Amino acid sequence: MEELDGCVNDLERNSVNRMNQAVNRMIKARLLLNSEIFIKENHYNECAILCQEILDNKYGTYSIVDDYRSIYSMDNINCPEVVMAFAFEVGQLECGWMRDMPFLPYNIWEYFGGTYTQSPWNCTCLVPSYDNSGNVNSFGGTDSPKCFLDAPYNDKLGAVYERYDDRDIRKQNYIYDETIGNYKGMFLKGAIKANYGKGEALKADADRDGQPIVYVDQVGTFMNKGRNLETVMSPRWGETTSGVRLVKYPIYPESVGIDFQNIDEVEFRLTEVVYMLAECKMRAGDSNGAKELVNNVRKRYFTASDWAVVKDIPGPGFTDFDMDWMLSQWGLEFLSEGRRRRTDLRRFDKFTQGQWWFFGRATEDGKVLPAQRDRKYEWYPLPSSALLVNPGLIQNPSYK
Repeated sequence: MEELDGCVNDLERNSVNRMNQAVNRMIKARLLLNSEIFIKENHYNECAILCQEILDNKYGTYSIVDDYRSIYSMDNINCPEVVMAFAFEVGQLECGWMRDMPFLPYNIWEYFGGTYTQSPWNCTCLVPSYDNSGNVNSFGGTDSPKCFLDAPYNDKLGAVYERYDDRDIRKQNYIYDETIGNYKGMFLKGAIKANYGKGEALKADADRDGQPIVYVDQVGTFMNKGRNLETVMSPRWGETTSGVRLVKYPIYPESVGIDFQNIDEVEFRLTEVVYMLAECKMRAGDSNGAKELVNNVRKRYFTASDWAVVKDIPGPGFTDFDMDWMLSQWGLEFLSEGRRRRTDLRRFDKFTQGQWWFFGRATEDGKVLPAQRDRKYEWYPLPSSALLVNPGLIQNPSYK
């Protein structure tokens, strides 16, 4: 804290691709917000004061944008919501391809209309919203699954895709529309066909080799390969078409002449400050204040007519604007931006104690998957390579 305070005035303001005053203050705010986890001290009031200073433009000039796409698109360094972004450029620092590639199938370029040399990994999907109840469909998934938001599950965590309101403009399959020069949506769900759904069906590989790709919001062995299908299965048993896929940063068709790998990676943006302040208000008992702050961001994801209806509805799976709702809003806004397990679940004591998807429900040979896990897993062990080169390090107690 002292080091951050000592150097903040020596930093530039509004320098998006390097450390600046607002980033310095946001790092301190993160430490204050999470102080109960690491030093067992409550500093939410100090965090709230600091967040308000940032929002008052004391450390640079920033604002929440109406069109969220400007945060993630080419030229995002000029987006007033972006506080700091890592500069990526093909031939210089080439990491921009890594953001979407884990989610996408190997032949996805037929969908996007590009000829990029990077190969997707097809190894990651969103946490499923549904179990595997009902009869198996020929393309995968089942015909009458139960949503983890509903009885008998009633989960407050997980079920990512269904947490988004159906009227949310992000909740649609990703396409690039050359007539408007912009993209829509950020998911891939259902039948995936070339040319943004207008061409031939893309073919799966692995366990569904040669069959059409149809992504289902479920995870399981729907062809009974390796293990017979169960109502709830762990992620180890997902078929190649299990799970909704994410396209958070846009991928442009070759005809546009924009290489998506050149988009800068946003690490700090003003919405985080708004949400930190909202959480501090929620923890202080001001749920209306928290709701108002979050809604100032959420409204950009809806048409004016839809927002008039949605603004006073907590959303799928919730009946109140409470702490469970607040944690969910963190997850929806910052999906795949690297903070969920890093701090948020820990701060809300859900990392090992929360219930969602397969924990306590799936069976796994030789493994115990309880609903509440051992708290030792809230801390990772220090690797032996680090301990060998630095005798000053002490292994975390649970791993001695």
